[in-house]
Parts: sequence; C-alpha cells; structure tokens
Amino acid sequence: MNFEMDYHLVVAIIAALINIILSLILPALLKNSKLPFSAEIRQNYQCNREVILVSSILVVIFVFISLKITPWVQSNVFNNLAKLGAN
Repeated sequence: MNFEMDYHLVVAIIAALINIILSLILPALLKNSKLPFSAEIRQNYQCNREVILVSSILVVIFVFISLKITPWVQSNVFNNLAKLGAN
C-alpha cells in the first residue's frame, strides 16, 4: 500500500470512530437536556443502536471513496465545467 492509500484509509477509520463515539455519547449528553427535541434524539439513537456497526462501515466506505475520487473530480469535472463556461 502506498502512503496516499494509507492516509485515506486512516482518515476513513477516524471518521468511523467519530461516528461510533457520537452515536454512543450523544444520548448520554442529552439525558438531562431541556431542549424540546432531546427526547426524540435519545429515542432515535437508542432504537438504532444495533446499526452503529453498519453505519460505521458505510462511513468508512464513503469517506474512502470520496477521498480517492477527489483528485479526479478536481481535474476532470471542474476543467470541463470551465470549458463550458468559456464557450
């Protein structure tokens, strides 16, 4: 594996870890909250606790793919849009 792929994979795994941490901590932080929608948020996170792993795997996949295609989008798509605007 080259450095760029390692970097993209590390960033994707960090994004998944943030997803897991927020999914576990956010309901606890809103436990005594007086916000009108905090009960709905807590209930939503508690009902969807089983899908945290699936959600995190999807985060890894989407972040990794996004980081991999960013150079292509910047070089091809934006250049083609600029050519269209020049005509």
